[in-house]
Amino acid sequence: MKRLLDSAGDWAAKLVTVLIVAITVIAVFMRYALNDPLQWVEEVLVTLFMWMIMLGAASAMRVRGHVSIDAITGLLPPAGQRAVRIFNDVLGAVILIALGWLGLELTLDAGDKITPILGLPYTYIDMAMPVGCFWMALYSLIHLYADLFHPDTVATNDQPGGH
Repeated sequence: MKRLLDSAGDWAAKLVTVLIVAITVIAVFMRYALNDPLQWVEEVLVTLFMWMIMLGAASAMRVRGHVSIDAITGLLPPAGQRAVRIFNDVLGAVILIALGWLGLELTLDAGDKITPILGLPYTYIDMAMPVGCFWMALYSLIHLYADLFHPDTVATNDQPGGH
């Protein structure tokens, strides 16, 4: 199940990135070569960028790839480093669940808002926030489990999926 979750997130982020590039190239061609700009491009790209950001953040969370400053924790003994990792995992999961919940409320409240050109419900744009936050919270909990019960196999950005 974890392998499916990992590959689905990575592939979704890659697919969204490819769509952003393709739509941008088409939009530039239409505007400058054919002098016929596509009106809907901005709405679609904003939606895709939101999804790319949140899916990419979840993908980075999988391998503990987010920015961290370990100058102080690197000076701690292994038990202290493990305690800091556990604290970070718990704090990260709590914050991400709270943000995901707030994002879900935003998404549910945006049901009647639509984009001006395509008439796309903002729900599709806003849903990226709770999905990404809950996905990252799940990875925080997976890291917490690994830090508690398998501290010698901690995944980092140097060891993808090293659990």
